[in-house]
Amino acid sequence: MTWKPRYFEAWVKHMETNHADAFALSGGRRMKFKYPDIETANGLTTFIIAFITWNGGNATRVNVMGRRVGNKWIKSSTRKGTADVTATIRGRSCKFEVKVGRDKPRPEQLKEQERERASGGVYEFISTPGNFYAVYDMIVAGEL
Repeated sequence: MTWKPRYFEAWVKHMETNHADAFALSGGRRMKFKYPDIETANGLTTFIIAFITWNGGNATRVNVMGRRVGNKWIKSSTRKGTADVTATIRGRSCKFEVKVGRDKPRPEQLKEQERERASGGVYEFISTPGNFYAVYDMIVAGEL
């Protein structure tokens, strides 16, 4: 089974619960739905945040790169190694670092993973939707 049916099912459930009138009026046909491009880090990050949110959790993207203002680069004040996604799933602090293709964990990320786990949280490296579902299911079941 691919990742798409479960993702779509979560979206439908979310729409029926949180936007029932609009969803019912359109029969779900006019509601905008798009699968993210999970072959990119941005798309996989979008997938993770949406799935967690649609299932009652809280998730947000964390920018650790900084930003460009004019011709000047301003460093982020976020600690190196901070994960791409920070979330709360069933009361549990969870961090997800997205690694697509040949991207590998950096030493700062491994150190941050140690810190998070030592404090009782979850910090996992995610490379595919299937990988994410496996981690998510373990968190929900209380196995991680």
